[in-house]
Amino acid sequence: MRLRSLLFASLPLWLACSSDDPAPDPDADAAPVEPVDDGCPALFAQEVLEDFYVDIGDSEWAALEYDLWHRDERIAAGEDPTPYHPAVFHHDGDTVEDAMIRLKGNSSWRDAIAFDDDPKMQFVISFNENNDDARYRGRRKIALDMPRTDHSFLVQRLGLYALRSLGAPAQCANSARLFINDEYYGLYTNVERGDRELVERLFPDQPDGDLWEGGRIIKTNEDDFTWDRLSAFWELPNSGTVDDLAAMSDLDASIAVWAAEAVLPDADGYYMGRPNFYLYDHPTRGFLWLPNDIDSAFDFVPPDIDALYPVCEGQYWEDRLHYLMVMDDPTWRERYIDALADKLADYDPADMDRRLDEWSGQIAEAAAGDPHAPFNDSDHQTAVDGMRGYFADRAAFLDSWIGCRSAGGEDMDGDGAEFCRDCDDRSSQMGPQMVETCNAIDDDCDGHIDEVADCPPNE
Repeated sequence: MRLRSLLFASLPLWLACSSDDPAPDPDADAAPVEPVDDGCPALFAQEVLEDFYVDIGDSEWAALEYDLWHRDERIAAGEDPTPYHPAVFHHDGDTVEDAMIRLKGNSSWRDAIAFDDDPKMQFVISFNENNDDARYRGRRKIALDMPRTDHSFLVQRLGLYALRSLGAPAQCANSARLFINDEYYGLYTNVERGDRELVERLFPDQPDGDLWEGGRIIKTNEDDFTWDRLSAFWELPNSGTVDDLAAMSDLDASIAVWAAEAVLPDADGYYMGRPNFYLYDHPTRGFLWLPNDIDSAFDFVPPDIDALYPVCEGQYWEDRLHYLMVMDDPTWRERYIDALADKLADYDPADMDRRLDEWSGQIAEAAAGDPHAPFNDSDHQTAVDGMRGYFADRAAFLDSWIGCRSAGGEDMDGDGAEFCRDCDDRSSQMGPQMVETCNAIDDDCDGHIDEVADCPPNE
């Protein structure tokens, strides 16, 4: 299927996956689009293209631009690379005089300054920097996200919608135009922030647990959290069992989230062994994995990437060890496959195609006129067209993969392993019959890399 170019200047090339299947007919299903009512706050309504206006003084804007170009120097000096700057915020007839604005992003930020003469900045607009209790329509902050790799402007919005439709505890998102001093600056995904308000929405009866971004950065209870339980959680792969992990977490709910990510798939999320996830330490249920930052979903990888051990470089192996504890256990592994089948049964590729068409129409004018997009409108249209049909392709592969697990299936690379038991059925050098060697590759397709004597730890 179509694979967008990934230009991570500061990271290893981690998505070495591609395919060239032809695009399906975009007019194959023209059923009407139903309104979305999935519990999201009104600020993330799908029927609205939001307009956010920021007034900011020349000196503060210059300071933001300085922050953009001098991130590494700030970090090296031990300084905050994303300081807030005062601004006035306007939206839908409302004005917040004491708002603050800062830059956001990490690898996408580095890509922008590496490849673009006039990089498109991503922003966080805060309403509670000067008053801890201040909120705008119930939100502490607005996050405006748009990595340069997403030429469709819709990947994260569609991905989060898909996860919510599958019952995953995922953020809300819609699209928004940003105006700086009344001039159109660019089109963004308006993404719900991971903070106390998100936890209150997802877990209204138990919102007092600790929320950890990437399992390491505290996002709630910042003034009174402790490291004790998190430290014990990270120690489990070294000294515990999968039963210990199940005792410390809501493992069934978590593997349902992993399965939902696999359905998309989320190329930068936990299922793929990447660090984009939240851990919520629920007061009574224990740790739960939550999705986060879904801007590399869908056709960033081919639709036939494995559902159990997807093979792509750059996985964060320390983060993935809990996943492997589950998959190493036959009973829990089957629970994951059952969860995958359940999520696939709830997935509606035709609805995803309809949302793509509806939302691409909603943003068409804003996308074409974005003065800071690092690509042209033709690139945008190509990205939208390239995504059509991917949802069905992925669902069809997963359906055949699940069937293969019980009834057998093809062996495309001729190495003696059915495709559903071969993490890379394009390579006869990888499969469950292979002997693991020290080569930074999962030779035997068990999810572990280089688990042989005297092999340096995989970084």
